[in-house]
Amino acid sequence: MSDAVAAPPPPDQETANEEPHVPTRRLLVFDVGGGAYACDMDSFREIVPPQHLTRLPGSPETVCGLINLRGTIVTVIDGGATLGKRPYNRAEGLILLVDYFDRWAGIGVDDVRDIQDVPIDQFGPADGAEVPVVGAVTGAVEIEGRRVVVLDIKTVVQQVIGQGR
Repeated sequence: MSDAVAAPPPPDQETANEEPHVPTRRLLVFDVGGGAYACDMDSFREIVPPQHLTRLPGSPETVCGLINLRGTIVTVIDGGATLGKRPYNRAEGLILLVDYFDRWAGIGVDDVRDIQDVPIDQFGPADGAEVPVVGAVTGAVEIEGRRVVVLDIKTVVQQVIGQGR
């Protein structure tokens, strides 16, 4: 019986077999208003199921209303209307909960598709992405054969809710 163990390859051969490490961004991919969008995973707090919305009289079409989430009042904005698309499906859609200064805000989306780790070298400009929120688009990437516009979700909230700040 032999206790022979194969010797590890020399260090230069070992590194030659490895591919260079490319940093990634972890994205939440979601659909809203017929478009595919994504945001960084660390830019939202949680995903909330559909809730009863209390409409705010006189609010713009981009604001859906308020929800009571575990005793905290949260303003929910319409992701579709805010991004210049059709309104999100309030009956079946989801709400992305975002930290906004010392409170929370919600963004209504039609569906959450996936979480993806995307190498940063796959990101490109969002040419042709018409989003009415200034500074919200950080780029675009192809995921599963579909072009996805990457958003700074906190900028989206700031543009809608932060009008008075």
